[in-house]
Amino acid sequence: MSEKMEQLLELGLFTGTLLLGSGAEIYRVENTIFHMLSSCGAECVDCIATPTGIFLSARAYGCIGTRVRRIEQRSTNLGRVAAINTLSRSLVGTQNDPLAVLEQLQTVEQTTDNNLIRLGPIAASFGGTAFAALFGATGWELPATALVAWLVFQSAAFLRHIDIPELLANFIAGSFAGFCALALTLILPQMPYDRVILGAIMSLVPGVLLTSGVRDVLAGDLLSGIVRTNEALFIAAAIAAGVGSALGWWTRWIQ
Repeated sequence: MSEKMEQLLELGLFTGTLLLGSGAEIYRVENTIFHMLSSCGAECVDCIATPTGIFLSARAYGCIGTRVRRIEQRSTNLGRVAAINTLSRSLVGTQNDPLAVLEQLQTVEQTTDNNLIRLGPIAASFGGTAFAALFGATGWELPATALVAWLVFQSAAFLRHIDIPELLANFIAGSFAGFCALALTLILPQMPYDRVILGAIMSLVPGVLLTSGVRDVLAGDLLSGIVRTNEALFIAAAIAAGVGSALGWWTRWIQ
């Protein structure tokens, strides 16, 4: 297999890995891979994507290549999905070198990672505070929610970084949210902790995953849709179990 063909297949797999790992829908992953590879000279592209793997076959440069890649890490990064979509659209109707496009994708990966690290905790704080306000939080509950949401986001990011299984990571993060909110009641005894917890765990709630699962079902990708919907339900249950364990432990041993 030629070096160009290897670069083409790596471009397709890398594109799919970034999109699936960022919460993109299955149809979007397959379409983007098709357009990316077509713009780089592929004559025929066949791609099957699932939440945990990509099967890719392409014909280009006088040969046929097939590759498979397993997706091990998945999270939510819609900014990355939007950036890759923008790049894909800009390539339509042009002839490109797969290595040059691969370098552009690597730049997108690095840029969106940096944006998530810098802006993610701030967004979690503002978003959690907004949800707490919707639930009726006032006064000291609002800054308390912002603080706990910031800590929960950072703890969840750390747990993902050390490769703890996702359900266990969400359980621990949910417990941490509960303990942080309850610990603040030692300083502010009159502050209700329930709305603080609700706002703080919003960055953990798998809303994008559940929406993607429903979208996949509607698009006819039944396997991926069912898998993602069930995964979202399990994650929500793990978060709830973590918060519940914190409340139970606090009630038993502290109060």
